[in-house]
Amino acid sequence: MTIYTKVRAVEKVFQQLEKEISAFQKTTGMHCIASCGRCCIKPDISATPLEFLPLAYHLFKTGEASAWYERLKTTGAQLHCGVFIPLKKTSDHGFCQKYAYRGLICRLFGFTAMRDKNGEARLVTCQTIKTEQPESYQKGILHAEKGNIVFMRDYYFRLSAIDPELGREMMPVNDAIRRALEAVFSYYAYRRLRKVS
Repeated sequence: MTIYTKVRAVEKVFQQLEKEISAFQKTTGMHCIASCGRCCIKPDISATPLEFLPLAYHLFKTGEASAWYERLKTTGAQLHCGVFIPLKKTSDHGFCQKYAYRGLICRLFGFTAMRDKNGEARLVTCQTIKTEQPESYQKGILHAEKGNIVFMRDYYFRLSAIDPELGREMMPVNDAIRRALEAVFSYYAYRRLRKVS
């Protein structure tokens, strides 16, 4: 499968997820707070390289990939996602500079569920939504308990079916973005060599 085909497959998964999340948000009233970046600055966010393959491909196409790669390589495991831009140096408010290409974890968190050790559905959302949208949060809990919600695990399975190697290994988010860039570099370096010879 080509990199482009994988990117399109990941984007198709994201499009389906967006429809499901949108329906959940409309029904419950739950939504992210404008300019809130609290989940983006958590140092323990994990992701797979595959979920950032569309971002890596976009950066490669726009000529930004090498600069991003070097920045991610030198900053390493910084305190926040390398795609997040805080409004102030020490702020947890800001924006995602590549929002259209955000990863699966960014799309799932806040409006999906996981199963607990007893197999019960548990809403996965942030403290901000819990405290600032209590009525909507309660509606979200009820939807989760009835199973009327997206399960995180299902979407990770869908991704890993596209590329088991890039879609299964969880790592810090910045490492995942860097690995996605490496996959794109590797693929196109080989293709360039074939065209030359």
